[in-house]
Amino acid sequence: MRTVILVLLLLPILLVGALACSGEDAEPTMVADPTPTSAPQATAEPEPTMSDAAPPPTPAPAEPTATAAPAPTATTAPTEPVESAEPTEVPADTPTPEPTEAPADTPEPATAGPAPGPDSFIVGEGSQITFTVEEETNFAPVRFDAVISGTGLTGFANLDGSTSVVLLDLHSLESDQSFRDRYIRDRMFPTTPTATVTVESLPDLPQSFLDGEVTEGTLDGSLQIGDTITPLTFYVEARLDPGVINVLGKTTFTWEELGLAKPIFGPVTYLGDEVEVHVLIVAHEQ
Repeated sequence: MRTVILVLLLLPILLVGALACSGEDAEPTMVADPTPTSAPQATAEPEPTMSDAAPPPTPAPAEPTATAAPAPTATTAPTEPVESAEPTEVPADTPTPEPTEAPADTPEPATAGPAPGPDSFIVGEGSQITFTVEEETNFAPVRFDAVISGTGLTGFANLDGSTSVVLLDLHSLESDQSFRDRYIRDRMFPTTPTATVTVESLPDLPQSFLDGEVTEGTLDGSLQIGDTITPLTFYVEARLDPGVINVLGKTTFTWEELGLAKPIFGPVTYLGDEVEVHVLIVAHEQ
């Protein structure tokens, strides 16, 4: 019994001691709270701005340096454009043939002489030329006039006395026989398809011409086919209408004057030495 009574008496003391001990434990837990506060200071990863203080952040910048690895790849990319400079050399080669072709074309128009001026009359629609030569074929025992004509005339005429030029497309000439047309195009003028008639200067125009009356006279000019230039004298009839010049010119030439051998071909058994030319020029004011 005494033992029980002693236990009962000591139990409250033990409880008080336990509570005291638990109170002491609570105080360290309160101290533990400041430690978490120090922990947030450690977790304050804005330290990247303090790169010198904390070594851990330095690995973090190391990751940007790892991302800098693409930078070398970018440097390799510029090296590829350096190779692409080679294609730039290819276009550099392509323009060079083009200038070489341009000079090849320029000599051909050079035969046409000067370009038309602001007061020039432009040769165009309504113009026509015919060549007439005596011919005989094995189809008929008689000689007749073979007529070759064309409307492929361009150029310009100047009334101020300066040079006038008329161009003729020889490949546009036609007759009543296809074999004759093929011979002219493919055998006589295969590489010189253009004939150029040049009149260096016009004589003084009479008042009758300026008044719209028919005026007759002669014009000295030249006919150029390829490298051969043949002087020609045209007998002309001209009339000036409002804004239009009409000129009918006539001349003759021989094959020898053109530097051509007399063409005898196919069914043709005879061809005259002299060719008669009639040309109608219709030129409109610009």
